[in-house]
Amino acid sequence: MSLFLKPIELALNKALEQDLETKEKLVQFEQRSIAINIKDLGQIITMTVIDLQIQLSANNDEIADLTITSNALTLARLGRDPDSLFSAEIDINGDVQFAKKLRDLLDGFDFDWEAQLAKITGDTLAFPIAHGIRQFTGWMKNTHQSMQKNTAEYLREEARILPDKSQTNGYMSEIDTLRANLDRLEARINRLSTK
Repeated sequence: MSLFLKPIELALNKALEQDLETKEKLVQFEQRSIAINIKDLGQIITMTVIDLQIQLSANNDEIADLTITSNALTLARLGRDPDSLFSAEIDINGDVQFAKKLRDLLDGFDFDWEAQLAKITGDTLAFPIAHGIRQFTGWMKNTHQSMQKNTAEYLREEARILPDKSQTNGYMSEIDTLRANLDRLEARINRLSTK
């Protein structure tokens, strides 16, 4: 795992060298760590800032200031949509103020990963690789949404485990009627008890 993390660490620090405004903001993260728990891969990556450099490790023994837990695709989206850090798909444990500072840092981080890729592979290969990655990411997103929709449909229509919308609406309507009747009964009991 640590062999896999080194290139990512180098790429992040190289990108920070080009975005000096974001690098200056790293001062507030100095000597602090974030544990990134990637559920679907069963991996925890610890990110620590030391001397304004990001260090990544697979050492799970460290106690982190903040733990972020989600699946790989959701975590990858954080670069494009920092506000999703506080979405229902991501669990955050630890210092909430630290999490807000992290969101602000991500929001201002202008990382041109395609340009970094071009430095390694050359312009000729960078575009098709980046295009392939974008297509794969789009396919993964569509596949995930389609699977959720198909699973919900199967559980409703075929297995009859989940109620359909009309059943849910009818049930909620009956609950509202029951509440209204209960409120009227309570008001009547209160009137009778005061007499």
